[in-house]
Amino acid sequence: MIRPSPNFTKAAGFVGGLTLSALSVLLFPMSAQAATATKSGQRVLMIEMTPVLCSTQPSRARMRQCLEGYSLTVSGLDLGYGERCGRGSEPNLTPLQLKVVNRIMPDTAVRAQVWQRYGVCSPLSSSSYFRQITNLAGQLKLPKELNTGNSYTVPKSRFISQMTRLNGGMTPASLDLICTKGNRRQVMLSEIHVCYDGGKFGQCQNVIDNCGSNFIISGSNK
Repeated sequence: MIRPSPNFTKAAGFVGGLTLSALSVLLFPMSAQAATATKSGQRVLMIEMTPVLCSTQPSRARMRQCLEGYSLTVSGLDLGYGERCGRGSEPNLTPLQLKVVNRIMPDTAVRAQVWQRYGVCSPLSSSSYFRQITNLAGQLKLPKELNTGNSYTVPKSRFISQMTRLNGGMTPASLDLICTKGNRRQVMLSEIHVCYDGGKFGQCQNVIDNCGSNFIISGSNK
C-alpha cells in the first residue's frame, strides 16, 4: 500500500484547497494580457493516477512522485494554443513559486516537458502558466477514494456522479476518464482530464473515455 501523499487533502479537496489557491495568487502575478488570454477557449487540466503509471511504465519508477508515494499528480494543462511550438526557455519559477508547484508536479523533467509542450505555445509567461495549473488544481475537488492508499473497484457512473456533485457547474461532459490495463489485465483508472471553457467547466473535445462501465482505482504502485 502506498503512503498517501501529504500534498493532497484526505477528503474531497485536491491540493490543499484555499491554502494553495491563496498562495498561488500571491506568488504568481498575472499580466492583464495573460489574464485576457486565458478567459476564452478550452483548457484541459490533466491529472494522472500516479500508482498506476508508476507500476505500468517501468521507465517512470525512479521519478520523484513514484519514489515518494504520491497518490495523484498534475501532468499538464492544455490551453488550446497548440503543441510543440519549437524549443523555448525552461520554466522560470522563483523558489517560492517552485515550492507551490512541487506539491502537485514534483518532477523537474515533467514540469519542463509540460512547459515545452503546452506553455511555450501560449502567450503566458511560465509563472502565469503554472499559476493557471495551481489555481485550477486548488479549486478542484476529487472523491476521497483517490487518495486513501487503498484500491477500489468503482462503477464509472458513480465516480462521475461524485465528481459532478463535488464541483458546482461540472457536467459529465466536462470529464474524460482514461484507463489502462494492468499486469492482470484489470482496467485501471490512469488519467482524469477536466475540461474548462473560459472560467467555467466546459465540454471535453476529442474524448478517449476508454474505461468501460467499471474500473479499478489503484492505491499501490507495487
